[in-house]
Amino acid sequence: MKRILILRPEAQATELQQLVQEHALSHGVRVASESASMLEIKGYDDPSRSLADTLRAKWDGAMMVSVNAANYFAEQAHAWAPNLAMPRCRWFAVGPVSAAAIARVVARPVVCPWREHNSDALLALPELQQVSGQRWLIVRGRSGRELFADTLRARGAQVEYLEVYERVANPPTAAQMAKWQQNIDTIMVSSAEQLGAFLAAVPAASLDWLANCTWIVASHRLQQLLPSGIGKHVMIADSAASFAMVDAWQRAMQVEKDHL
Repeated sequence: MKRILILRPEAQATELQQLVQEHALSHGVRVASESASMLEIKGYDDPSRSLADTLRAKWDGAMMVSVNAANYFAEQAHAWAPNLAMPRCRWFAVGPVSAAAIARVVARPVVCPWREHNSDALLALPELQQVSGQRWLIVRGRSGRELFADTLRARGAQVEYLEVYERVANPPTAAQMAKWQQNIDTIMVSSAEQLGAFLAAVPAASLDWLANCTWIVASHRLQQLLPSGIGKHVMIADSAASFAMVDAWQRAMQVEKDHL
């Protein structure tokens, strides 16, 4: 039996767990999976920006970095500025899952990369090459990555942030970690923050366990974040979308089967 640990909040892991089970059943594979989040997500009131002023402002383009960004942005807009319309600008997302969440909030089309779903693919879109003199909004978590903003600024755009949520460490208990070490042989992770918090919580004595696990990661960047010696059995998904993670797991299972 394959035993999978999915490093995602429960609400975001449910679909992935269901797809894993469906794939396993169709291929006669026995699977047990569980999810755990190393981070607790909480709403954050950005002291540097007024939400109402942000909604009233004129933007040439905007991007929300994740489903969490879309959800907390919507929550704050409903609570503090219910009578203001969403910015009527071009909206962008890293992948189809976050694009769908953003579209529900802003009621406008949202553009995302077609094949690979990451910041590099987003920044490679033709629409983002000529942005000099434009004003852009990025809705994100507190102290998020700077790559997207730095690249747009290098291309001549003015970029401003609205931070709507923050991450708080939620480390596993010693008993939970011991249970995983005894049972888990596959780890799925699609967030650098989740991966970093998980690795920080793993005792040094458990590194051999991690080295023997099969890892399903959502990008080359995540693979590069794995410590030396741990990334021996890694399959990289095309994106963090559940279907892409399951496809990568299927490929990892085939590689394992071929080496038997």
